[in-house]
Amino acid sequence: MDFVKHECGVAMVRLLKSKEHFQQRYGDAFYGLHLLEKMLVRQYNRGQDGAGIGCIDIAGRAPRVFQMKQEGADAVEKISARIEKEIASEREWGSSEMPFYGDLMLGHVRYSTTGLTGECFLHPFRHDHQGDNPESLMICGNFHLINTSEIYDWLDKKGVESNPQADTHVLLKHIAYHTWDKEGKRLNTETALEATSPKWDGGFVICGINTNGEWWAVRDSHGIRPAFWYADDEKVVVASEKSAISLSAGIDPSEIRQLMPGVMIKVNNEGKISFKRVIEQKPIRECVFERIYFSRADGGEITLEREKLGNLLAQHVEEIGNHDVEDTFFSFVPASARSAFLGMVAHFADVALPVDAQSLAGDYSEKYSPHVLLRKDGKKVNFGRLIEKGKALRTFISTEKGRENLVEKSYIKMIPQLPEGINRIVIVDDSIVRGTTLKSSVISILDTYNPKEIVVVSCTPQVRYPDFYGIDMSRLGELIAFRAAVNIATREGKGEILDEIYRQSKLSLEKKQRTKNFVRLLYAQMSGHAISEEIARMVTPDNCKAKIKVVYLSMEDLRMAIPDHTGDWCFSGNYPTSGAYAKICQAFVNYYEGKADKR
Repeated sequence: MDFVKHECGVAMVRLLKSKEHFQQRYGDAFYGLHLLEKMLVRQYNRGQDGAGIGCIDIAGRAPRVFQMKQEGADAVEKISARIEKEIASEREWGSSEMPFYGDLMLGHVRYSTTGLTGECFLHPFRHDHQGDNPESLMICGNFHLINTSEIYDWLDKKGVESNPQADTHVLLKHIAYHTWDKEGKRLNTETALEATSPKWDGGFVICGINTNGEWWAVRDSHGIRPAFWYADDEKVVVASEKSAISLSAGIDPSEIRQLMPGVMIKVNNEGKISFKRVIEQKPIRECVFERIYFSRADGGEITLEREKLGNLLAQHVEEIGNHDVEDTFFSFVPASARSAFLGMVAHFADVALPVDAQSLAGDYSEKYSPHVLLRKDGKKVNFGRLIEKGKALRTFISTEKGRENLVEKSYIKMIPQLPEGINRIVIVDDSIVRGTTLKSSVISILDTYNPKEIVVVSCTPQVRYPDFYGIDMSRLGELIAFRAAVNIATREGKGEILDEIYRQSKLSLEKKQRTKNFVRLLYAQMSGHAISEEIARMVTPDNCKAKIKVVYLSMEDLRMAIPDHTGDWCFSGNYPTSGAYAKICQAFVNYYEGKADKR
């Protein structure tokens, strides 16, 4: 329920046949461009700060480059309208040089992972190499690096100018530096990525196209960020989500493959596809939040995993209190928690997974009315939507604080009152990070239904550690689980552990000992149950009449529901890259010293 920034989304298209072929077969000479736009729209959930499209036409006498960016939540639609207007204008004048009439295309939807917004930060970024053989390179990416400042400093020492506030621009200049030697001779792209990508500490999928006719994408060696590809005799496509490719191109999901971590996919100027490992193989640590939160529910494996989360959480709900199922109303917020919510309802209704949502919830034209299912034993299971975000409000305000305030105020009641006999609300959330929205808005609204008890159920374990790979969870002191642990330690006279963590972290940052995640020492002082109880106290609003309880998924259940995504560092503190351990030490030092710095 807290405002958590999404990962960005990327999409790429490489046409392998002439535009005339697509005109004849599909009646659309701009087939590739429209496919790109569809994939970006399908990934709208990944970024609403803005979008950008890049296109290169290599079929003419000389390569032509097109680029367009747009701020705002409806950026893809506005870009499409602007492009269509340009095309119509050229046709009106009888021109054969149509804009965005290309063979190589890439696009990006952005959510800021640096806190900075504006058109100058939108992807793709472009580098124009001058010399005997001029060439243009465009890149975009779904990424966040821990060591962008180090790469910037390295480039600065080499005399290469880059914008330190725009991490994509730093990466672009890093790639360009290794693409041409000092004499301006062109090196191959594989060599450039072998020299650069192993130095990028973090999660990334970087995509590039150039006027030399090359189209490529590379994924980080741990697979932190997702990338999928598909190829046939007409096209090659890449996107952040499998469903974006499947739904946009009408492709069976079983034919879509993941890009292997540390591997580069490339299509050369002759349309030949190749793969090459450019980063040494490392343990796979795909981000678990991708399955819980980021990716759009696809009706397939992602949806089923989320249903399993809710099914397992239901058992934890049964363990607290002496309530009967008939006095409980089950609900959810936000929309990304819907599949887990249905999985929970299925457990209490004795319905097997996967869930047939239509059969379970009945007529969706009445989705805002309470639903009732009768179990085999005759008991009623009551569920439905109680609150929802206001549809008119969008979170594309330029400042982080402005976004947060808007989100907190955007929840509204969906039904006037609870069904008769209900005195407990169980509401499913995809994650509880800061707890601010719970206290300031969600619980206050739920309390107006006059239940005796409100149980907030998180689809994740307690978020105890910062994420340094792009999700906006980098200030340690903002995490409610951390604050709760500090409260308990202080109240129980164990405050000296904070001094010890600070001392150990400082020694590590001064290179006087091995760097570790010393924040784990704090959580070792207390049980997870005690932290949950403290969090429940912290999110209870003043004058709240209902008793508040908070239930978290266990790490064991997380593994059971989502076995293949082991990127659980926010919960376990087990980071995949060495740089993150220095970052967690710095984050604690910042907290202890009262600094507001993120990292």
